[in-house]
Amino acid sequence: MTHAVSIALLIVMLIGHFSTPAIADDEKSGLDDATQTALETAIRESMKLVDAKAATVAVSRNGKLLFSAGFGFQDQSRQTPVTSSALFRIASVSKPITAAAIKSAIRQQKLTLKTKAFEFLEMSKTHGEPADTRLNDITIEHLLNHKGGWDRGVGFDPMFQGVRILQTLNPRKTPTPSDVVAYMWQQPLQFQPGSKSVYSNFGYCVLGRVLEKAYDKPYFECVQELVFKPHAIKEVALGTSDSQNRPASEVEYPVEDRRFLLDVMDAHGGLVASAPAVCRFLDQFWISGEPRKPGQNYSYTFYGSLPGTTAMARQRSDGFNIAVLLNNRRDAKFYDDLDVLKKTVDSVFDKLKPTESE
Repeated sequence: MTHAVSIALLIVMLIGHFSTPAIADDEKSGLDDATQTALETAIRESMKLVDAKAATVAVSRNGKLLFSAGFGFQDQSRQTPVTSSALFRIASVSKPITAAAIKSAIRQQKLTLKTKAFEFLEMSKTHGEPADTRLNDITIEHLLNHKGGWDRGVGFDPMFQGVRILQTLNPRKTPTPSDVVAYMWQQPLQFQPGSKSVYSNFGYCVLGRVLEKAYDKPYFECVQELVFKPHAIKEVALGTSDSQNRPASEVEYPVEDRRFLLDVMDAHGGLVASAPAVCRFLDQFWISGEPRKPGQNYSYTFYGSLPGTTAMARQRSDGFNIAVLLNNRRDAKFYDDLDVLKKTVDSVFDKLKPTESE
C-alpha cells in the first residue's frame, strides 16, 4: 500500500550566492561508505541548485538514527559551520506534527473527526455570526484533509495576504493566529466544506486553535505534551521572524525579517527543527499523523517551502526515513526543485539491496 503526499507553499524567495559547503558534525554512520558518499553528494547538489548556504540531513530506520550531518555555514558571513543539531525552518512539514497532535487528542477523546471546529471554538459567541454560514459545517476531518472550503487560488491565502491586511488595519498590533481566525470568520468560503480537497494553510491554523481550546494551553505546549515528550523528540521549537529572538542553534536565512510573519504560522508552517528531530518524528508517526505500527509498509513524502526554506520529510516503503533541510529555495522553479530533491535522494537508497527481513 502506497501513499504519496507532495505539498509545498508558493511564496517569493531571495537568491543568494553559492559556495562549496563545508560538512560538519557527522554522526557515527549506520550507512555503508558508498551510500554515505552518494547521499552527501546529493545534498551538495541540492544546495547548489537552490543556492543554499546551509543544509542538514538525517536518516533513520527501525527507530534508529543511522546518519546525520550538517553542511555549509550557519551564518551568512560563513563563520560557523552547520552541525547536525542545527535548527532550520521546516515550513509545511509542521503540518504532519499538528495532524499527529490532533489525532492524539482524538484518541484521548478530547475531539472527534466530526467535531465542528468553529462551534468548538465558540466563534459565534465571541465574534458574532459568520459571513458564510457554511463555516459552521467545517469539521476536524475537513481541516485535516484540506476540505474546509477555502481555495487560495480563487480567494487568497490568509496566512500571508490576510496577515498583511491585519497589519495595515492595526499597525501597532502584531497579529496572532487567533486574529487571523477571527478575520476569516468574516470572509466567505470558496466551496462547500467536504466537497473537494484544496490545499489550505489556514485550515491547519484553525487546527492549532482547536488544540489550544481542547487543552487550555498554547499550541506548542500541546504538541510537546501530545507528540514530542512521549517520544523523546527534542530539538524542535517555535520559529519567529524576529532574527534577534531565534535560538542560537538556528541557521540564518537570506530573507528580511519583515518579508512574512512566521509567528502566526505555528500549526501549519511555523516550527523549526533539526533533521534528526524530524526523523525521530517519522520513526513514531506516519506523515498522515497516525502512529506507526509494526508490519505497516507505506511510502510518504511531504515538502515544506517558504522564502529561504526548502524541507523534505520522506518515509520509504523499505523503512528508511530521510529528512533534508536547506536554508534557501528558488521561486520560479521550486516545485521542480522539490521533485529533483526527492528523486536524487531516492536514487541513493534505491541502489541498496534489501535485507533478508524485507
